[in-house]
Amino acid sequence: MELHFADEPLKVSEEINKSILETLQEKEQIEVRGDYIIFKNFTGVVGDCLVIPRKLAEHFKLINESGEKTQNFYERYKELFGKFLKYILKKLAKEHIIYTLSLSSFPVDESKLNESKIFKLLVLLEKKEELINSLRLILSIPHKNLVEYETYKSLNEVSYVDSNVIIDIVQNPEKLYETEKGIIEHEGKRYSPTAVLQYEFEESFDTPENRFVKHLLKELEILLSEELKDFFFLEELKEIKEEIEYTLRSDVFSEVGDLNFFPSNSQVLMKKAGYRELFQIYRLLHLSFVPRIFEDLDLAFSLKDMATLWEYYVLIEILREFKEKFGTYKVIIDFEEKVEGKTVYEEAQFKFENDLILYYQKSLYAYSGLRFRPDFYVKFKDNRFIFDAKFRIFENNEKDLLQNMHYYRDGLKVTSAVAVCFGEKNKRVLFGRRMEVKNQ
Repeated sequence: MELHFADEPLKVSEEINKSILETLQEKEQIEVRGDYIIFKNFTGVVGDCLVIPRKLAEHFKLINESGEKTQNFYERYKELFGKFLKYILKKLAKEHIIYTLSLSSFPVDESKLNESKIFKLLVLLEKKEELINSLRLILSIPHKNLVEYETYKSLNEVSYVDSNVIIDIVQNPEKLYETEKGIIEHEGKRYSPTAVLQYEFEESFDTPENRFVKHLLKELEILLSEELKDFFFLEELKEIKEEIEYTLRSDVFSEVGDLNFFPSNSQVLMKKAGYRELFQIYRLLHLSFVPRIFEDLDLAFSLKDMATLWEYYVLIEILREFKEKFGTYKVIIDFEEKVEGKTVYEEAQFKFENDLILYYQKSLYAYSGLRFRPDFYVKFKDNRFIFDAKFRIFENNEKDLLQNMHYYRDGLKVTSAVAVCFGEKNKRVLFGRRMEVKNQ
């Protein structure tokens, strides 16, 4: 792995995936000019290079005082990226953003798992307690059926006789023996069967509903061991894995067979406590559509793109701060995909109890018709505010950032425009630098 400073263009090479470049251009994180890549708002891996602004490389101690890369620079970056991602995933799960989607749109039949790793991970993080409690409840009160089976008993153990029993005796003369007290007379002799067909019932855990639960747990085992193995720095996943393994080893599920048909109309799966919750988790995991936010986070994870994580970090912090001061919120627009020219982005809208509205990537137009799309736009009573998450930590770029804030203020006539920049950690404040332009 090589180290490349984002302050300088990077020559396009064969190692760089062209579709990745197209996606990053759609998100306006880079610009390709001829054979060179210009980095606008990207920090991560491109081809065989870790691309990062020089100032940030210094801040993360990826280079020494002479400006040369340290021996373990990439391992150090991955460690920092992992910590950042862990925080964001936990906060996203806590905010319940993804669960504003209606369950009525989720599949009730057997289907494939959703392709988004981050989405599946967040479902498990959000539903961890519900999943574990449901499994424990099922083990304590499992669903079971009475199963009828055939057996043969001695004559003195027979409890009932019906036509099937009589037919079985007649069709099996080899089981008859001669006795004075025989129940069947033939040519002056009496015979009795050595064994008589009887039907008995026993309770069985091998029901379609338990087969469904076993199917889901096996699916989760594979998901955890393969797709989500890189996320096992999260203790929650380890807890889920241990609970699944314990359940599958239990006496209840040791006798349960494989799922051979999907019980989509089962009243047990729809209504019985424990089973109902697992059925809903299954439906969430198999949702065919998820907001674009998870596609972005999947790509950010694969490219170790800290700039995208920063944007979602700022969103989480704004939601958290506003919720503490203005009460809970509803998600009015849930990360809908928008296309403008060659740019693809997502829009969201959050409405708080006191009518404060937070817009994410909403297109706004100045009086001149010029279009702006700030990261965050806030409407509260007669005030309008803009927050723009900035990860472009290049040398001497504060003038450019302030100029952008002036464009917002003058073009959109907002109360205040704030650039939220990554900076030195100051007590509990991670984004320690901010540049604000106010209308007087």
